[in-house]
Amino acid sequence: MGTVESLLGNITNEEVAKEPFPHLTRCGAISPEYYAQLERSFPSNTVVCGDRVPSHGNVAVRMSSAAVFASRQISREWKDFFQYHISEDYWRDLVRVFGQAIRSIYPRLEERLGRPLEDFRVGVRGNSGPADVKLECQFVVNPPGMMMEAIKTPHVDKRQTLIAGLFYLRDHEDDTEGGHLELYRWNRSPRFLPYRMILAKDVTHCATSHYSANQFVCFVNSPSSVHGVSPRHPGSLSRRYINLVAEVPHHLFRLPLISLPAAVGNWNAIREIRRSK
Repeated sequence: MGTVESLLGNITNEEVAKEPFPHLTRCGAISPEYYAQLERSFPSNTVVCGDRVPSHGNVAVRMSSAAVFASRQISREWKDFFQYHISEDYWRDLVRVFGQAIRSIYPRLEERLGRPLEDFRVGVRGNSGPADVKLECQFVVNPPGMMMEAIKTPHVDKRQTLIAGLFYLRDHEDDTEGGHLELYRWNRSPRFLPYRMILAKDVTHCATSHYSANQFVCFVNSPSSVHGVSPRHPGSLSRRYINLVAEVPHHLFRLPLISLPAAVGNWNAIREIRRSK
């Protein structure tokens, strides 16, 4: 494996923001020289999407690490980047930065899995075999839409997801507006719709992480980790990023569902959320 810069290099846990939930936003995540190498060799939509042609714009199309390693069209720089960010070394980066927050949110996680976070057995998502945490790294593109569309309304990630990260590679010619990560705080006791979606009126927007070149956003997932993506204006270029995930082999939290009377009373809002899902 060639020289790889970790997205969490030289970061300490003191740099993790606590509100509205533990998260890190790092501008200039890697050196300009290394970023330029990766940006130049970011695969085309044809390589990432293959025959998965989106039926409409702003749909996220992903290419897994397994597909990356199997492809002859992905550069060595990117394969090395992926290899590091699904490795035990990267897991130790995550624990160094987010270990304190993980232990605070999930105080019984280490007891349940029988070892400290630092000693978790690391695997790759999709591979069989025992592992306490499985990592994944994916290319993601949102092909451009012909009209202003919401990409993702407020939600939390899957219940087995412990940590999620987004590394942005915005094209330098992309001048479209929107498509930013938005962070929210609950303004009531949590209640969820199917697929972990949330009524907009139940949360308050409190921070935005802009879709910018060489920016990395990472957070601990929990019922409080409500986030979404702002509507993106029409354009001709795809939104490009790397999705990084750390998952455990069980659900980490409960999802209290919205009551039937409340669902009926909010049916119009729920219908709009379903359209954008």
